[in-house]
Parts: sequence; C-alpha cells; structure tokens
Amino acid sequence: MPQPLSATIRTVLAMLLTTALAQAQPASDPHLLFEGKCLTCHGHAGPFARDHLLLGDTGLTTSKGIPLRDFLSRHMSGLPDKDIAALHTLFRQNLTSGALFERNCRFCHDRARNFARLNLILRDDRLVGRYSGRDVAQFLPGHGRLGPADARAMLEVLRSLAQTLD
Repeated sequence: MPQPLSATIRTVLAMLLTTALAQAQPASDPHLLFEGKCLTCHGHAGPFARDHLLLGDTGLTTSKGIPLRDFLSRHMSGLPDKDIAALHTLFRQNLTSGALFERNCRFCHDRARNFARLNLILRDDRLVGRYSGRDVAQFLPGHGRLGPADARAMLEVLRSLAQTLD
C-alpha cells in the first residue's frame, strides 16, 4: 500500500507546480510573472513597488537610483525584455494608484487582482460585475468612500487587471 505524502513533500510539490505554472504563463499577466519569479523574496508587487521603487522624471528607478529596466536586465541572471516591460507597467500602476485599493477597498475585498479575477469581466468594452452584470463605472462613485476622481482611478486599475485576465 503506498504511503501518503508528508505535508512537507506536498508543500514543496505545490510550490514547484505553482512556480512552473506561473512561469509558463505569457507575460500578459504581470502579476503571475511577479508571483512566479519574485514573490518568494519580495512579497506582493504593490507593497514591494511602493516600498522599494521611485517614479520620477526619468521613469522608474530602484531606491538607489538605478533605472529599473537596467536593474531587471541583470537581477537574478536578468529577465527578457518582454518580462521587464510587463513588470515596469505593473510597478508604474502600483505607484501611480497611490495604494487606492489598499486604502479604500481592502477592508472588505481581497487583493485587487484576486477581486478582479473572481468578480469582474469586460463585456462590450465595459467593466461589469461577473455575476451581477452591474456597470462598475456607475457603481464605484460613492462605494467604499470613493469620490469621483478616485472612482475613475479605481476603474482604470480594475479594468487593467480584468484585461490581463482575459
């Protein structure tokens, strides 16, 4: 009779499978790319970007002033240009959103990417509730203490996330 796998072996196998699946995904979902290559050392992308990257006149840089594209081309044996571009977009969005999701939405909802994946879909170029069909652009103003400007910014964040999940 075969022996059941120990918890440690199951955990290691799950981590290997998750990493392999994330790395096999196209770079169109920068979150999967980050989770597959960076999560173990750097945690989640949003807090990482806000804590360690700067957005200035010359673009994204590390906290030490190194252009992000240059750094990523060498970090951990370097990343391909398409992956660098995907991560650059992800980090820029995290820095320009001002942690809007964390400030206004995280209290009730999971991480933005998970929320978008489970609850939203693009239909006829409109972001709507996956199950309710509710138009998100109309729903957001006033929801979760979002004013009109924040609602527009949150719509763009959620739309961007939904597009990478199609």
